[in-house]
Amino acid sequence: MRSTGKVRTLRGTITTQGGKAEKQLILNDQLINRGLLVTGFFIWPQTASYLQNQTFNAILSYAALANANVQMDAGDNTQIGWCSQVQRAQATTFPGPPPVEIPFSTTGFGKEGLIDPDHIINRDLFISFRNSDDRTFNYMVVCEFIELTDDEAIVTIIKENSQSIE
Repeated sequence: MRSTGKVRTLRGTITTQGGKAEKQLILNDQLINRGLLVTGFFIWPQTASYLQNQTFNAILSYAALANANVQMDAGDNTQIGWCSQVQRAQATTFPGPPPVEIPFSTTGFGKEGLIDPDHIINRDLFISFRNSDDRTFNYMVVCEFIELTDDEAIVTIIKENSQSIE
């Protein structure tokens, strides 16, 4: 396994409905000797306000989640990243002008996720939300390009299919 030194950033928005959403970020390109190592996983609401709930549970995985009841599960080998935040709206009782929506910025409002350091993506990558507030969220996934030998590629495919290599 050798790093190429190149970085790829996957970013966009995803809107949750009924507390869930799912989007495929990478589609299998059949080039098994090239992979990606996720080095950063960030989630933040498109707009932020202390008057709105901003709860989310986001999962990066090799496969689409089987059903709406699947949760963040470090025991599931197909899940490689997790990001969660619970923030409930706060009522105000002080006098003054009505509050306004305040957009999140790059000053630390985004939530960084946990990433399994022992993974390589060489086929598919999905982002899924479960038990989240219904709203639009931004995401950014930072990846590093990796070159794999044939043997390393086979091992990553086995791990992607949630099979043990031990």
